This record gives sequence, structure tokens and C-alpha cells, in this order.
Amino acid sequence: MNRVTIYCLVEGFSEANLVKRMLAPHLAQRGIDISAPMVTTRRDRKAGQVFKGGGAFRHYLGDLERLIRQHGNRPNTWFTTLIDLYGLPGDFPDYEKGKKISESRRRVEFFEAELGKVGADLGSQRFIPYIQLHEFETLLLVNVEAMGTLFLKDARELELLAADVAKFDDVEEINHTPTGAPSKRIASYISVYEKYKRSDQSGAINVLEIVGLDTLRANCRHFNDWVSSLEGLAAVTVTEEEEQ
Repeated sequence: MNRVTIYCLVEGFSEANLVKRMLAPHLAQRGIDISAPMVTTRRDRKAGQVFKGGGAFRHYLGDLERLIRQHGNRPNTWFTTLIDLYGLPGDFPDYEKGKKISESRRRVEFFEAELGKVGADLGSQRFIPYIQLHEFETLLLVNVEAMGTLFLKDARELELLAADVAKFDDVEEINHTPTGAPSKRIASYISVYEKYKRSDQSGAINVLEIVGLDTLRANCRHFNDWVSSLEGLAAVTVTEEEEQ
């Protein structure tokens, strides 16, 4: 069987851990290998350092262009992204138009379509744009109780956060305001969250592994659609001869 290769350009360490520790083992069983290069924000050639994570859209554009240039001609090779809708860079294509769309699913679909055009302009017809609704921490809110395994200082903190999350019928609809975004919501109830996040980038993925990929998919429709599209690539493999 010809294996599929996916390069998933990610926003930061938490996203990279999700790809490496949850998606990679799952997709490997289907003949798909996925890696998670992190966006490059700055290179200090004098010091020989490379800085990763976040940044303006031009940083994503530069890394996408590099990945597609290096690997785009290989058969069975695809590209995707894992970026948060919350805090989307202001230089993102058609940003001003997209941010005026009030309904969150329509907004994220608009921005993904714009990102898809970028992939096509860079010469790749094997690009699956994905933007997380509303941010990575949305996944943590699928099972608030699981966060107690790492972030618990006071049981009352989890109770209050769980009550807040319960107000929403759809965890992916938890809003993206500066005080109401999933990460801000968690930090407002769990006093050690921000400190833990800064000191141990593996904390979030440890929690998500307890929750499990199936539960995440069952509760996050947009996320599930993306994973399903990646799974589906196993059915469209071609040989190098067929591609030529």
C-alpha cells in the first residue's frame, strides 16, 4: 500500500502535541503519516536561533510556500493547517470582510476558503485548510472534569467552569471574545492554568489523551470534519507513475 504523507503547519506547541500524540497514531493505522512543523516567526542567523509559534499570517505564508516547494511534487503528499480562529492575524487574507460575519461557523468557513485559495496560488491542489473553532482550548472544554487530573487546585474551580460551559449547547460555539474565549474562560476559573501552560507545554495534551480522540470528535463537529477529511486521503493514493 502506498502511504500518504501529510504536513500539518501548526500554530504552537499544544497544536503540535495534538498532531504528534493523538492524530499521528490514529492516522498511521490507516496508512497515513502526519508531521507537525511549527510556524517560523523569526530567524536570528547571527545567533543561529529559530523562533517558532504564532505570529503574523506572512509567517504562515512563508512556511506554506517552503513546504509546498520542497514536498509538493511528491506523490501522495498533502498539506493542512491547525490555526486558531481566535486571534487570527490581522493580515490574514480578506480579514476585514471575514470578521464581520457574525455566525462563527460561516466565519471559519470563509477564512478556510480564503486559506484554500492561498494553497492553490502556491501551486498545491492537495491542501486542506483547517482553522480551529474557536481555539485549541475548545477541545479541553469537551470534558472539564478531565482537567482536574493536572490543573486542579480547588475542586470548586472545576465546578464553576463546568457550570459555565454547560450554558452552551455546542462547545465549539463558546465565543472568541478577549474575556470569553476558551483559554480565557479556563484561566478565569482555574488559577494555576496560565502558570502551568507557560511552564509545561505538554499539560493540555495530557488532558486530551485522557478525554480521547473519539470523544473530542463526537463533541466538536468542525474538528471531526477535518479529521474525517484527513482519514479520507487513504482512499485517494496514487503511484508516482499515475501522477506523471
